[in-house]
Amino acid sequence: MKLNLPPIDLKDKKTQVFILIGLVSVLGVIIYLSFILVPQVERVFEAVGRASRVETDLKDAQYNIDNIAKFKTSVTVYEEKIDRYEKMLPTEQEIPALLENLSDMAKNSNIKIVGIMPVTVKEDTIRKASVYQEKPILINAKSGYHELGKFLSNMENAGRFMKVSDIQIKANAQAPKRHDVELMVLTYTLTKGK
Repeated sequence: MKLNLPPIDLKDKKTQVFILIGLVSVLGVIIYLSFILVPQVERVFEAVGRASRVETDLKDAQYNIDNIAKFKTSVTVYEEKIDRYEKMLPTEQEIPALLENLSDMAKNSNIKIVGIMPVTVKEDTIRKASVYQEKPILINAKSGYHELGKFLSNMENAGRFMKVSDIQIKANAQAPKRHDVELMVLTYTLTKGK
């Protein structure tokens, strides 16, 4: 099918006005879309995004408000844990009292302490960023097996962080039921930065 359209006369005033109106209309639509409609649509999408974020923040805030009692309880529990752990980690100034406590535990277990002293640790082996520092204590004693077991049990239940890192038991020919015992006990102290 072939359309027979009459030729367009561009010199005709009506045609020129019609073409000019058409071009101005198309230009008006382009300007309207570019400068008015598209920025408005972008602002609407931004506002929807902000509203969504605000709604999420409000839900989080409502959750936090609803659970404030639970959070306060958690804070209290953690504060109690911190206090308990601080009591289990002596400060550097408490080491003499800890040594005396170890001596009393040994005496109560019927162990004779020959020597008890903190061992100095090289600076390069100390962890710099740590909250605590390892403090080795060397204990030389005379003891029987059962008494030694009682002493180790008392140390374990002493309420301080301590562990035996090395133990050597040697027979004593002069007293077969009393052995020479050497213990390396590690305790931990809070560092200054706490």
